[in-house]
Amino acid sequence: MIKSVPVTLLAAAFISCANAASVYDKDGNILYLDGRVQSVLYSGNHNKAGENDSSIQNSGRFGIGGKSQLNDWISATAYTQWDVADDSSNNDFKAREQYVGADFGVYGKVITGRMRDSTYYVESLTDRYEDAGANVQSVYNSEYRGGQIQYVYDNYGMHAQFGLQTAQDKAKVAKSHLSYFDREDSFAVDSGVNFALGYTFDEIGGEPLSVRGGYSRLNGQKGNDVALYSRTSASWTHPNGEPFDSFDHANFGISWGELDSGLYLAALYDYSKMDFLDEDYQSIARKVNGVAVSELDYIESQGFELAVGYAFDNGLSTILGYEVSYNKARSNNSSYDRAKVRRIPVLVNYKLNSNFNVWGEVGINAGSDRKFSELKKDKKDYKNVFSFGARYTF
Repeated sequence: MIKSVPVTLLAAAFISCANAASVYDKDGNILYLDGRVQSVLYSGNHNKAGENDSSIQNSGRFGIGGKSQLNDWISATAYTQWDVADDSSNNDFKAREQYVGADFGVYGKVITGRMRDSTYYVESLTDRYEDAGANVQSVYNSEYRGGQIQYVYDNYGMHAQFGLQTAQDKAKVAKSHLSYFDREDSFAVDSGVNFALGYTFDEIGGEPLSVRGGYSRLNGQKGNDVALYSRTSASWTHPNGEPFDSFDHANFGISWGELDSGLYLAALYDYSKMDFLDEDYQSIARKVNGVAVSELDYIESQGFELAVGYAFDNGLSTILGYEVSYNKARSNNSSYDRAKVRRIPVLVNYKLNSNFNVWGEVGINAGSDRKFSELKKDKKDYKNVFSFGARYTF
C-alpha cells in the first residue's frame, strides 16, 4: 500500500498536482517541486520498533518534475521522486519513481523509467488508506520497477495504458504474499507486458462512475542467466535475483462518487499467480528456518477490497473497508500451504488546509489465519493496529 495518493498516476502529468510548487515557468519551460514531511505514532503491532513497542516514525518525500514545449504538439517531460529517511531504516535518498518521456497532449504520453505498471490504475480506486488498508493489493502496488516503457491515454472519459518491461535483476514483483511463504521480493525478470483500460461516466445518479480492468505478465530469466546457484544456511540465492518462470496479475475495479466530495463507494478484485521453475532448476532443497523443505511449484493469491467513504465540506473525511485475501502455495511434492488475511481498515482524516492534515487509523483483524511459517508472521495482518499521524505537503 502507499501512505498517500501518489503525486502522479501516470495518467496525469506531474504539473497537475495541486500541491506542486512552480519554481520556473517561462517560454514553455516549467519546473516544479513537491514533497511532504510526516510524523506518525504507530501501535506496537505495526512492528516498527522492538518486540511490541509503540513508536513515533518520521519520514519525508521529495520530488522534482519538468516540462518543456518542443513544438506545437509535443512536450518533453520528466519526473523523479525520492523517499527521504523513510521510517528509521533509511537515512538517505531512496529512488521511488523516475521517468522521462514525451507528452503529446490530447493524444497521450510515452514515458520510460521506474514506475508502477498499468495494473495500479485499477488498484488506486481502493488505495485510499495510510497503513492499515489495501491488504489485498499491497502485494503489488508498492512495486516500482525500472526498465519500463509505457503509453498512457486519458481523455474524454477514456483511459488506456500499455506497457513493456525489459530485463531487470533483483526486481520487485510481488511483496506481501511471498513473505507468507518465506520468499523475498527480489526476482530475475526477463521481460513483460501490461495494460489497463477504463471508462468514467460523468453523471450516474449525480456522481461519476468509473469502471477499470488491468493485466500484467512478467517472464523470468532462463538458461545461462540463472544457471548457477549458491546456497547459504538459510536459503539458496542467485545474484540476478530469485528465478521464476512467469507471473500473471489481473484485476478489476469499480467506483462511484469522489472521496474528496460526498459519498464514495469502491470495489476491487485482484488475482495473481507466480509459477516457479521446474525441478530441473530446483534440485537443491532450500531451508526455511533451518529446516529443509521442498521447492515451490507456484504461489497463487486472490482477494477483494470493498470501501465506503464520505467527505464533509469542513475538511473531515472517513473511509471504512472490508478486505479479504486468500494465498496458496503448492510445493513440488504436491503439498499445499495456505494463508488467509481478512481485515477491516478505518481511516478518519481531517484536512486543515490544502497543505496540512492529521489522521487516525485502525486496522481490525476479522479472521486472518496463517498456518505456515509461524515465525515470520506480520503482526499487523492478524492483530489489531492503530496509528495517529500529521503530514505537511508542499
